[in-house]
Amino acid sequence: DYDEEIGRLGGNIYYFTSRRKNIIKYYRDWKNFLKNNKDKYIAIHMHVSSLTTILPLKMAKRYGIEKRFIHAHNTYQKGKMHNILNKLHQNKIDRIATKCLACSTEAGKYMYGDKHFELVNNAIWAKKYSFNQQKRSEIRKKMNLENKFAILHIGRFNYQKNHKFLIEIFGQIVKKEPNARLFLIGTGELQGQIINSVKEKKIEDKVCFLNTRSDINDIMQAMDVFVFPSWHEGLPVVLIEAQAAGLKIIASDSISKEVKITDLLEFVPLSDNPETWAEIVLKNKEYNRENTYKHIVNAHYDIEDVIGKLKKYYMM
Repeated sequence: DYDEEIGRLGGNIYYFTSRRKNIIKYYRDWKNFLKNNKDKYIAIHMHVSSLTTILPLKMAKRYGIEKRFIHAHNTYQKGKMHNILNKLHQNKIDRIATKCLACSTEAGKYMYGDKHFELVNNAIWAKKYSFNQQKRSEIRKKMNLENKFAILHIGRFNYQKNHKFLIEIFGQIVKKEPNARLFLIGTGELQGQIINSVKEKKIEDKVCFLNTRSDINDIMQAMDVFVFPSWHEGLPVVLIEAQAAGLKIIASDSISKEVKITDLLEFVPLSDNPETWAEIVLKNKEYNRENTYKHIVNAHYDIEDVIGKLKKYYMM
């Protein structure tokens, strides 16, 4: 999604073999890259959902990369082997990484156990998302949303994001609010299944699959409620974006509570049935939309703040 932007800003992208496809070639790819570029880079920053593999950091240490960061982004990883390896590598991670980072306290505890780690917020361009009533009216007109109740979800179509339950919730919503519309942004391996679920419920005229978008900040202006029933998350940046846009959010209580930086976000247990979720969503149909820019900045989720922090890590 960001290839073009990375290239435009002067970055390079190198593609390595997936360890799932060929573990030997995965090892060789990392070895050759770091061995041949050991004088070119001063830091390696590895973003992960678990400590299933720490090979890149081990290789970086072997070839003298001075600064080695590992960054936790999840509170759970599906699969017994993931969790076994995560526990195993916890014992040595502080000897391999020069700094352990996490997007939330819960993600850090899952990844590093009792080891020391530092928080780095999942930051956004706060001004880009700030609510603007005129912009909202213009975009809703373009999207034909006048007199519609617009519900948004953003996330990859995989188990973690719990789209199946989301469709159950929306199925209950349209029974009481026929003018409701659900917008799904993202792609993934389960997208076909969710499309079929929508067809089975005969609500395909009310659900719009937007795939990958570069104008999420504008789309959020036009929406009314954001629904996010994930099974687990580290700290989802999309919920920071939604709060920055002044959107009401209904999210599962299994998500890190640190993501709540405004009163716009309400947590609901996943054990509650779709009818209960639907009722809560509908209760939030009307509210006074406000500009929350100062809340985002004061909570240190503005990108300028975090850029400064990362610069210090890389350059000190």
